[in-house]
Amino acid sequence: MAAEGMLLTSESEEETARIAAALAQCVFEQTPEGLVIALHGDLGAGKTAFARGFVYAMGTPESTAVTSPTFTLLNPYEQGRMPLFHYDLYRLADAEELTLAGADEPLDGRSGAALVEWPQRAAELLPVDRLEITLAHQSPEQPNLRAVRFAALGPRSAAVLNALQTQWNSNRP
Repeated sequence: MAAEGMLLTSESEEETARIAAALAQCVFEQTPEGLVIALHGDLGAGKTAFARGFVYAMGTPESTAVTSPTFTLLNPYEQGRMPLFHYDLYRLADAEELTLAGADEPLDGRSGAALVEWPQRAAELLPVDRLEITLAHQSPEQPNLRAVRFAALGPRSAAVLNALQTQWNSNRP
């Protein structure tokens, strides 16, 4: 299946969180069993800010700290509308390390939503039907400007992306 795509821009961490919150609503409505969301981007691109906006929009209390699980691999959030699993695979050498840690089970995309930072470190464990998001700095003159590129790689992720595009376009002035 060809990937369906969408491009948004963000000028702040708050705007990145709003984009993520809109996506969280669409994931909840379109795939109540969950979805794997692969978050790509260089260090400092906004992956954790995106994850924070997503986690809070799913109903996790804002008093709960949402940080990158760089040293623990996985932060679960189960207080919201569906179970959420936030991975940071930056320190992994390969997918086997994740499997040996026993943290690969929620990556089926049907146990809740999984947000995976640095997904290329365990790409073979990700389901084919997933949403790929790339956050990228746009300009040295505008350090807060980010491109947020979405690619849907299957029917479930395409339904979510189509819902996001409809929602985003209907909320524009």
